[in-house]
Amino acid sequence: MNTGPSADGYRLEWLTSFLAVVDHGGFAAAAEHTFRSQPRVSTHVADLERRLGAVLFDRRERPVRLTEAGVAFLAHARAIQRELEAGVSAVQSVLGLLRGHVRVACFPSAAAAMMPRAIIEFERLHANITVSLVEGDTLNIGEALYAGEAELALRPVNPPAREHSLEWHVLWEEPLVAVVARDDELATAERLTLFELSRRPLITIGSGQEHQEHAFEVHTALADAGLSPRIPVQTNQPQTLVAMARAGLGVGITNLLAASVSDTEGVVVVPLRDVVPHREVGVFWDTSRPMQPATRAFLDLLLQMPVPEPVELYQRRELTGPGCGR
Repeated sequence: MNTGPSADGYRLEWLTSFLAVVDHGGFAAAAEHTFRSQPRVSTHVADLERRLGAVLFDRRERPVRLTEAGVAFLAHARAIQRELEAGVSAVQSVLGLLRGHVRVACFPSAAAAMMPRAIIEFERLHANITVSLVEGDTLNIGEALYAGEAELALRPVNPPAREHSLEWHVLWEEPLVAVVARDDELATAERLTLFELSRRPLITIGSGQEHQEHAFEVHTALADAGLSPRIPVQTNQPQTLVAMARAGLGVGITNLLAASVSDTEGVVVVPLRDVVPHREVGVFWDTSRPMQPATRAFLDLLLQMPVPEPVELYQRRELTGPGCGR
């Protein structure tokens, strides 16, 4: 006969109150956020502790802190909560009542070029699911997924994500381009090379804090070509890069979409002909977390969406050969 611990006798509201105390830092705050009285929250946690045979919180601390037993139990409590939510969503999906909320982390140009059309189509297909964006720079997007702040993310495949539990599917490939002030002699070129640009000050993607293994495509391409140009300015904001190039502070190098969604008055966007590989953009998810049906539905839509229009136009020009007007 099995005389070990059993799941019998545990109540879901105990877990809800326990997680609320963890997430909000105390019993009073947990009561406020769960719309329960503080004594009721305290009773739930005490009942859970009694059933487990362990004290979960050090109540002498302010705010209260988890004990060693509490830390050990926390991950399992969250897993139970996630699995229950997944079960509810799965049943709703079977019944044709798919509901929920999907958070998508995006870097600026993907958010502007891809997400409006995707959200409009998704709302048409799934009126009971809402979508919100978590915008950030490329390196922070993986962290948002890993921390549970988003369910999906659009980001370049490079620099590689630091979080090893992330998987991805490539959605499109786009070239890098030069952004040149309109009165610059380089503005008349049909295409430019990295060698030509390396003799100028460059304005590039990034923050300057990336290690080599987390370098953006342009930095990798420059290093592979043995070039060490002066890079006085780096930015993750497309419009800032364009403004710097317009002011003559240097030649900007960015991805095609970033240039396409920016106000390019006063500059010319010139393709680069020797940067390989081009930028690959993918949709990412965290395999350490169960994927809810609502998230799966949005992922399926993204995998079926056409590439953003500027990328499609570029691909058409490549098929017909260089020389198309800018």
